[in-house]
Amino acid sequence: MAFSGAVFSNREMLGELVVILLVSVLLMYFILAVQFESFLQPLIVLAEIPVDIAFALLLLWVCGHTMNLMSAIGMIVSCGIIINDSILKLDAVNELRKKGTPLMEAIHTAGKRRLRPIIMTSLTTVFAMVPLLFTRDMGSELQQPLAIAMIGTMTVGTLVSLFIIPLIYWFIYRKNEVISNERKD
Repeated sequence: MAFSGAVFSNREMLGELVVILLVSVLLMYFILAVQFESFLQPLIVLAEIPVDIAFALLLLWVCGHTMNLMSAIGMIVSCGIIINDSILKLDAVNELRKKGTPLMEAIHTAGKRRLRPIIMTSLTTVFAMVPLLFTRDMGSELQQPLAIAMIGTMTVGTLVSLFIIPLIYWFIYRKNEVISNERKD
């Protein structure tokens, strides 16, 4: 009987965690909208979250683990780190664009500037989680899903931050570049 209470409590905590996640994403959207002075750019950054979480859930399933409170915390923490990388990258692109840099050059320059910090942050987090995968002591059943979720989220999130976010930005703003070039001619 105590076991079923613990399961209900865990599900209840996961439900609360999902609500907290949704509220934090909404607050993050509003803060980013003010920072970027755009309603569209925060959506570009936040589009990364479903991809990261889906990959982490897939990796948990492949490794034979389930979604629990520890893996949910790992995904949230990793998403926060990865979102920060994307925010800084888009901010660098926007600053270059304000200085008059063409779109593609701004994306490439911002990518070069942010490549090393993004890679270092991701590698540090992933390498810090690797030992948790191989421990067999007390509590390792809780630590392994956390490590798997964080490693999966950081791995795919880094790739999305480096390649997909700039691609989405280019896809959306390339039309504005063509229109402004036509007006100059």
